[in-house]
Amino acid sequence: MFCRPTILFLCTILVIATALICFSGCGVENKEDKGLSEDMWQGVITLWDFPRWPDENGNRFGWIERKISEFEKSHPGVFIQLRPLKWEYGHIELRAAAAAGTYPDVAPIGADYDFIAKGYLEAIDEYFTPEELEKYEPRAIEAVTYNERMYGFPWFITTYGLFINREIFEAKNAQVPENGEWTYDEFVSALQKVADQDRGNYGFNLFLSPGSFQVWGFLTMDGAEIFDKEGNFVLNSPEGVSALTKLVDLATKYQVVPLEEFGNLEETRVWSDFCEKQKIAVYPAGPWAIKVLSDKNKSGEGFEFDIAHYPKGEGEGTPFALVSGYGIFKQEDEKKKDLCAKFLKYITSEEEQKELANYGVFPVYKRALEESIENPLMKRMKEILDTAQNQPKIKNWHKIDEELTSQIRLALLSQKTPSEALEDAEKAINAILSETN
Repeated sequence: MFCRPTILFLCTILVIATALICFSGCGVENKEDKGLSEDMWQGVITLWDFPRWPDENGNRFGWIERKISEFEKSHPGVFIQLRPLKWEYGHIELRAAAAAGTYPDVAPIGADYDFIAKGYLEAIDEYFTPEELEKYEPRAIEAVTYNERMYGFPWFITTYGLFINREIFEAKNAQVPENGEWTYDEFVSALQKVADQDRGNYGFNLFLSPGSFQVWGFLTMDGAEIFDKEGNFVLNSPEGVSALTKLVDLATKYQVVPLEEFGNLEETRVWSDFCEKQKIAVYPAGPWAIKVLSDKNKSGEGFEFDIAHYPKGEGEGTPFALVSGYGIFKQEDEKKKDLCAKFLKYITSEEEQKELANYGVFPVYKRALEESIENPLMKRMKEILDTAQNQPKIKNWHKIDEELTSQIRLALLSQKTPSEALEDAEKAINAILSETN
């Protein structure tokens, strides 16, 4: 039998030996291998995020949960707390939390100009070398930059194109646009051939809502701009009125859209009318729809489809390029900010860009972007993306977007003339802009 002092001595030796073995390499990386300093910050990082692509179990938060687990495993003592958001009102929650000072540490708002301009986010230039920045699509860097400082870690970029049900077009002898390009007159001619109101079938419909920019490529088809370089609302112009009139004419003159539901339906309903019921032949969507429609067609439940640019009027329609990136809200602890940055660089890394094929969006790294367009339909969407402009950097954008969307809807439903709608939009938007000056 050992005496108590001897037992304590042996236990102490065992603990020391075990610790030395662990820190010297029994399956655990040392701090230098991980890029960690001796006084690495430890604690909880809060992340609010939206659902993404579903994993094999249908979990739309599966990817981010996996990334969190990997990062926590390689950074002992760091815990990332995820709060799932819903697309319906997640942005409202984030704006309210920012205004109240109860925001998370990180969230996907790195390209949101309102969050940047109001001083909610940390500048993050220090975490990128010039060589790293050269790897990015320039528009992605521009979207997260304000006053020559970066405020977000770019993740993906996307836009809208016009998806066409080829089988309906071919059955009605309607011309699918060669190389994806058509004029407004060719667009209308095709819609007239495929529309059959008696059977409840229409040529076209869209989802009109703040935050969805399906309509913007039509508003610019006669050469109008929506905002100028100084941030002034300039859509209320002869070119803007003409373009909105052409859009309204799809209902009032040509009757190739559902008259009482034009721009007035929920997204799930319009998408179902296109994808499931095949009651409309053309629908604006992002590249995410390519995989959905392709999988459906392979299963025998879908249809052959194509993608076209927005139609040309007196000018060329310019869709919006939408950039998504993660940002870091203001931090009091520099070391915690460093860990937030390390996590965001990890989940938006070039290697992780390959996962975006599951999401149906474009990577922001140049090399990954080029690799993503092997599919001819993705190549067509890339052509459209190349003609797109970044969302304008306007303060109180969500208010402006809501106001303009409301006025466009009134015009589409013939409750206002296009001229009246844009005049009223200009008055309301100028009032909002004056509040921010």
